[in-house]
Amino acid sequence: MVRYEGQIFTVNKDRFVIGRGKNASDLTIKDPNVSRQHALIEFSNGQYYIVDMGSTNGVEFKGSKVQRKVIDDGDTFRVCEHELSFSFTG
Repeated sequence: MVRYEGQIFTVNKDRFVIGRGKNASDLTIKDPNVSRQHALIEFSNGQYYIVDMGSTNGVEFKGSKVQRKVIDDGDTFRVCEHELSFSFTG
C-alpha cells in the first residue's frame, strides 16, 4: 500500500498510476507540477517497482532522481513536493 497525505491507497493491480489526471491515474495529486501520468507502481517478477513515466519533474528517492527502482518496505519517494510512503504489512 502507499500512504499519501494521511490516506492509504491499496495497490491491487500490476500497473498503479500516480499523477495529476483524475481519469488517468489511480492516485491523483492535485498539483500543476505533477504530470498527468507522472509515475507508476509496477508489480513484476514478485517485486514492486516505482517507475518514472517520463515526467517533467521526476521521482526522487533519498534526494536522487530515479527512473525505475525496486520498492522496499518503508521506502519513501517524492513526486515534486509530495511524499509517498510504501508499506507491505499495513
